[in-house]
Order: sequence, then C-alpha cells, then structure tokens
Amino acid sequence: MQVEVSKTESYYQIRIPLKARYSNYHVRKFMDYLKIKKTAEKSTATDDDIRELSEEIMETWWKKKQNDFAKA
Repeated sequence: MQVEVSKTESYYQIRIPLKARYSNYHVRKFMDYLKIKKTAEKSTATDDDIRELSEEIMETWWKKKQNDFAKA
C-alpha cells in the first residue's frame, strides 16, 4: 500500500489508493471516522438531542433483546 502524505502551509493532503481503502482495517476505520466527522459538522443536533436519541435506541434494543437475556 503506497500512502502519500504531503503538507502545505494550510493543510495536509493524504493520498490513499482505492484498493487500500477496502483491504486495510486502519485505513477503513480512518475513512469512516472522517465521514462521521463531516456529517457531524453539518448537524444541528444538540447534546441533549443526541442523548435523547441514544436513550431511545438503547430502550428499543433492550425491548427486543430482553427475552434473549432471560433465556440465558
């Protein structure tokens, strides 16, 4: 995998071959992180909105899975 990194006064430029995007775990995780950061920057959600959504997701998950835990 030939990753190229260059730097200017204003930014870094990272060049990653497309094949490496899919074959290297760390590259894949880094790319996913960048996508999440980009999406989060566009979000108008507050911390309270995110906390509330998280609680709703966990509550829904628990309702679906609680029988699995009761069987164990």
